[in-house]
Amino acid sequence: MGKEFVIDIMTYVLTIIGILNPFGNVPLFMTLTKDQNPEIRKKMYNAIVISGFGIVTGFIVAGDFFMNYLYKIGMNELRVAGGMILVVVAFRNLLGLGASKESSGNVMSEKDAIRYAITPLTFPMLVGPGTISTVMIIHKEAGLIISVGAVAVTFLIMKFLFSISDWLDKVLGEVVLFVLSRVMQIFIMSAGVKLVSNGIKGIFLG
Repeated sequence: MGKEFVIDIMTYVLTIIGILNPFGNVPLFMTLTKDQNPEIRKKMYNAIVISGFGIVTGFIVAGDFFMNYLYKIGMNELRVAGGMILVVVAFRNLLGLGASKESSGNVMSEKDAIRYAITPLTFPMLVGPGTISTVMIIHKEAGLIISVGAVAVTFLIMKFLFSISDWLDKVLGEVVLFVLSRVMQIFIMSAGVKLVSNGIKGIFLG
């Protein structure tokens, strides 16, 4: 029973990792936070892991109630809203408008940095409609304990990747991170457009 339990969790961990893509997103988050000092970056990474786990677990436990009964919305509406956020954020970053009004350059205050880590870095960039729908399906298939366990293991993996981000930062270098940060904004905007497009299609075509 114990062996089957571990196998089930690891199977769903692989599924969630495929959706969250932590191995691709961690370098992306590094480029988006490169202007912050190490202490602020660490707090941002912790905020991403904690808020991401909280959002996903929250949808596992109460997602059906909030979406279907309280707000009466579906995944398509969530796709449109999340996509619009990504498009706006990517556009602002490309034009250099993403900095806090109270700070000079691109350096954010701790409060603004944590807010930015939660939205848009955690939601909808990391935890989007695809992740939410996936974990809700896993919950229905495998139950609460296995689904939450799989999510916890996945975010522990992300925590480890963030813990070696300083080493990755040295390997990649400042110039490479700067170039990646600008290129990635285009992909983020494209992902946002795709989310909006798919959401609109789903709403009107069922």
